[in-house]
Amino acid sequence: MVALPPAVIVTLRASRCAGIALGVLATGTTGVVLALPMPLSCQAGLILVLVAWTMWQFQCIALRSGAGAVSEIRVVANRLIAVRYGTRPLVAGHVRGASYVGAHLTTIVWRPDGARRSRTVLILPDMLPEDDFRRLRVLLRYGRGNDAPRVAARWT
Repeated sequence: MVALPPAVIVTLRASRCAGIALGVLATGTTGVVLALPMPLSCQAGLILVLVAWTMWQFQCIALRSGAGAVSEIRVVANRLIAVRYGTRPLVAGHVRGASYVGAHLTTIVWRPDGARRSRTVLILPDMLPEDDFRRLRVLLRYGRGNDAPRVAARWT
């Protein structure tokens, strides 16, 4: 029997890069909305919705606070994952093949056990220590894929 590498447990922190990116994207989208040929009241409504959405995303992704923010991730080599949202209990599931692992951006696509839809987690280099980011990327990239047995994920 082959021994699996140890689990990677990371706690995500606030991200300056995510905050800047959200601000740039919201500003650009506001410019596009203002350039559209529509009544001023429609533009104001769209901009109001955009500002509200941006503030909610800023709180969840850039500040890592609130009920919808991922605060902790645990990954094992056989592609089992457990995610903690805010202070709620861990939600266990399986990492999907659509995940992307890069040097400056990692997105984990995972499906909780018993759920119909997959979820995603955005991870940028400034969200965790450099060594933890490297270990997480290595485990996600080289973790056992389709040859791993499909079992229900259980975390204690």
